Parts: sequence; structure tokens; C-alpha cells
Amino acid sequence: MTFVYHVESHRNPRQIERLVKALVRGAPDALVIVDHDRSFESPDPAVLAGLGAELRLSDGGYGDMTHVNRWFSTARWLREEGVDYRYLSNLTGQDYPLRPTADIHAELSDSGVDAFIQTFGVFDAAESRWGVTRGRTRYEFRHRRLRGLSAWQQRALRPMQIVNVVQPWVRMTTSTGLAWGRRDPGPWGDDVVLRGGSFFCTLSRRAVEAVLHFADQRPDVAEHLSGSIAPDEVYLQTAIGSAVTHGGQASELVVENNCRRYFDFSESTFNHPRTLRSENLPAAFASGADFARKFDEARYPGVLDAVDARLEVAAARGRPQVAVSR
Repeated sequence: MTFVYHVESHRNPRQIERLVKALVRGAPDALVIVDHDRSFESPDPAVLAGLGAELRLSDGGYGDMTHVNRWFSTARWLREEGVDYRYLSNLTGQDYPLRPTADIHAELSDSGVDAFIQTFGVFDAAESRWGVTRGRTRYEFRHRRLRGLSAWQQRALRPMQIVNVVQPWVRMTTSTGLAWGRRDPGPWGDDVVLRGGSFFCTLSRRAVEAVLHFADQRPDVAEHLSGSIAPDEVYLQTAIGSAVTHGGQASELVVENNCRRYFDFSESTFNHPRTLRSENLPAAFASGADFARKFDEARYPGVLDAVDARLEVAAARGRPQVAVSR
């Protein structure tokens, strides 16, 4: 049974090719679908085809429903093609495995878990990792994006966000470009509880089908989130939470609040995780995560060589020893 990787990418085409090689190395049951932003140089289609990977070119985006819609394109394609798969994992082109994929697949198969996903109540002060005020700004206002912002423009405009704390009607945000929002509480309530977390997760086929069913039953959620900030950080969590609470057979889904990813936000710049260097690798490997992000081989050459060396040692430990006759 196949394990599927949905990779959303936009830069460093050679690094994307390297990621695909790492995913299929020792795991011929892996199907990789690279969904690449057509505005940037693409990975070599011949290289990807030689690895058994699919290349799809899409319109990119950031901080809107683009990421979710690209995920849905893969999920619906898998259903339409009748692909028999165990799990669907979504990655970026700057992710990389920290463990041999054969080991990851074996552990997932034995886990009995349907969704490895970070999840918390966005409006629950005891759970939220963002703070309730930030969650309300993102998801209880209808935003209009005015323009993109450079890093220095984001820094310069941040003080103007004081407008968000002195009145309840409008919001200004700069995290995903300059946007203004007007109050629109949205569909949240007892029947649909807004949950958030990292977009990057690993879902069983049963969990993916539950998300697709939720999308069909509650199109109002996607419609509302299309005007929000970072809907990719709430949609899958909200859909799975709703399925567990109200989903009939889907209520039997087993969810583990662990996305099995390593990322370091300790020195976050505008909500982006640290770009990992060789000195960051011990902490990444010690986490026990399946994947880490983000890597940039062009910026820090050699760091993926160090990861590959570690993966080769780990894979060799797992290979059966063959007696050599003398």
C-alpha cells in the first residue's frame, strides 16, 4: 500500500529534486506529488519522472487558501484515481527527512493513528499557542489584501497595528502582506470549533476522506476562511476536529497531537522558522521527528550532506546482515 507525499514548493529546484530522492530512497512504496509554483523555475520533470514522482504546476500564494486548495487537489486526485494509500503527508520544498522513510512507513503502519497533527483550540486561552486575540484578528475578520511587503516594510508598519487594540471594528495585519479586515465573526460555534496548528501533518486515508466529507458538507467554512489570514493553519485541524465530534464513523478517528515535524521558532522572523544549519542538527535529530524544516542548501551548503550521512548510517543499521561464505 502506497505512502503519499504532497510537496508544495516554489524555489530551489535542485533541492526539491534531492528531497524527492530522499523520500523514495529505500521506500519504493512512496508516491511523491510535487505541486510547484509556476512563477518560479521548476524541478526537472525528467528527473522527477525517473523517480516515479508527479509534477504539478500551480498558481502560488501565501497566507491565503492557496496552500489548502493545493492540498485538496492532491487529495481529490487520489480519490478519483482510486489510489490505495495508507497515509498522506504534506511537506514544503524546504523539508527533509530526519529518519529513513522505510522506518517512518513501518512505524506509521503499526501506529493505529489516523492523524498526526498539531491541534489546539484557537479561542481557548488554556490551549492556544498564538493567544486568543491574535486568533480573533486572523479568523473573525474579513480581510482584504492590499499589497505584499518586504521585510523592512513589515518592520516599519508593525507599530501601526496599535489600531487593533483601540477599537473592535477593523484590523490591520502585516504578517502576510498588508491587509485590512472588517469584523465578520464567521461560522464558529458548537457545531464547528475553530482549531489551529501547523499545516504540515500526516493523515491516514480515512482521515483524508473525513476532511473531504467536511469540505462537501460545510463549504461555508472554506468561504469564510478565504478572507482570513493563514487559513492553512486552521482548516485541516478544524475539519478533523469536527469529524471526531460530529462525523459518525469518522468519530472513531484516532488523533495524536503531534505532527512529527521539527521546526525551530525560537528566533522567528515574521512567523518563519529558523533556517537550519549543521550546528542545529543535533537538536533536530534528538527530537525524534520524521521531518525537519527549513533547509536551504544554497544558503548553507553541506547541511543536507550531513543529514544524508546520518540517514545512511540509520538505514544500514536496519538492513539484515548477510553472512559471507569464505
